[in-house]
Amino acid sequence: MEIGGNKILLEDQDKRVFLDFGMSFSIANQYFDEFMQPRKCNGILDLLEFGLLPDLKGLYRCDYQSHCNLSPDPEPAFDGVLLSHAHMDHCSYIHYLREDISLYCTQGAKDIMQALDETGSTGTCDLISLKESFQTYINSKGGESKLTGEKAKKPRPYNIVDSSFTVGGLDVEALPVSHSLEGATAYILHTSAGPVVYTGDFRFHGYKGDETRRFVERAAAVEPIAMICEGTRIDKTEVDSEERVKEVAKERVDKTKGLVVVNFPIRDTDRMQSFYQVAQQTDRALVINLKQAYLLELFRTSGIATPRVDDDHIRVYIPRKTWGVYEDERFSEKIQHEDYDYWERDFLDHPNAVSAKNIKEDPGEYIFRCDFFELKELIDVKPAAGSCYIRSVREPFDIEMELDLKKAENWLTHFGLYPYTQIHASGHLNYDEIREAVQTIKPAAVIPVHTQHPEVFQNFHHNVIIPQIGQEIEL
Repeated sequence: MEIGGNKILLEDQDKRVFLDFGMSFSIANQYFDEFMQPRKCNGILDLLEFGLLPDLKGLYRCDYQSHCNLSPDPEPAFDGVLLSHAHMDHCSYIHYLREDISLYCTQGAKDIMQALDETGSTGTCDLISLKESFQTYINSKGGESKLTGEKAKKPRPYNIVDSSFTVGGLDVEALPVSHSLEGATAYILHTSAGPVVYTGDFRFHGYKGDETRRFVERAAAVEPIAMICEGTRIDKTEVDSEERVKEVAKERVDKTKGLVVVNFPIRDTDRMQSFYQVAQQTDRALVINLKQAYLLELFRTSGIATPRVDDDHIRVYIPRKTWGVYEDERFSEKIQHEDYDYWERDFLDHPNAVSAKNIKEDPGEYIFRCDFFELKELIDVKPAAGSCYIRSVREPFDIEMELDLKKAENWLTHFGLYPYTQIHASGHLNYDEIREAVQTIKPAAVIPVHTQHPEVFQNFHHNVIIPQIGQEIEL
């Protein structure tokens, strides 16, 4: 078993519903990497070859199948996909689904996927809309042209959930839970055999921990026949706390006269909230990147309570791109703006926009978020003596991540930011918390997912069914 890659098919009589449809990083990394990706021209076949997608009829997009001389089914064979949240190991392979398969998620999860679609340069795309590929049309000159751009775009049928709804005649309850990003949801599916609980990824120690506890109480009340439960940290007993992250970060910032450089996951809105509060308490501004600013604007439009781009303690960092002529008076505003994608340009003249020059001039005014891929910005920012670095991401768990950390430490050493402060809180429950959730809900059976240690569930439940890829489990 593995952590992530959730694609769970629930069948009840004639109803067929997927719980998540994500990428298996462990399998994908065995065959592909950043520079060797599945071939688009081969549709779904490269992924089927290595078991990254299940070989099922009536599931995949018709343009890919037709291009590969496969015969797409005229109608979808599935009633929908329930998304627990918008992490790639839960939603990335939506890209390959037919455009007429209904998708169910929260507004927060949809906003994150929209941001991924609109701001991503490689990899994940076609989550919100499907852009038809391998299609042609007759142009105004009578010749054949490839169908591209807006003409090729088809919206996917999203349904925003916030309580109870029905999928193909199956009654479902959506219950918000705390994870590490906005819009995480657990589900209770009322099947003909009895309720089935799906936790998605969840925790008690985030800012929405009370929502997780309400989910556990509701799940216990329905007396489920099965609980499909994530177990990412079931082998861990360490107690995490977002409040502890904030406490340690504030203590470090208080002691720092220069620039504070931090690294936290780009879409981790709980962690952003923690550093935003530290910025408020220390009279600094949290500097976020353009992708984060775009996501916050989507949240603002949707009425989701997260920090606002125009807040006094938020700044938006404008990096130099392409020609690198932002704020270069030798070039017109038009030429400067052409360095940036359409979605970035609204922020270039924003009152809260800052450049490396601004940060370099007043380093004590800022907490500058800078992840591994943004370390090159330190060349322009040039942190002065008395600056510090706070690393607020998980420790590496494979060789590639260890190599990346070593590279990052080389950069930090070069700029006088090493040694650094490490403080992180996971988006998942530990052993004792999972045991508490399972023993409170009291399901007739537990099905562990999203874990490398499914057997540990047997310590506190008598009926643990450990799933295998492609294996049917009858309840």
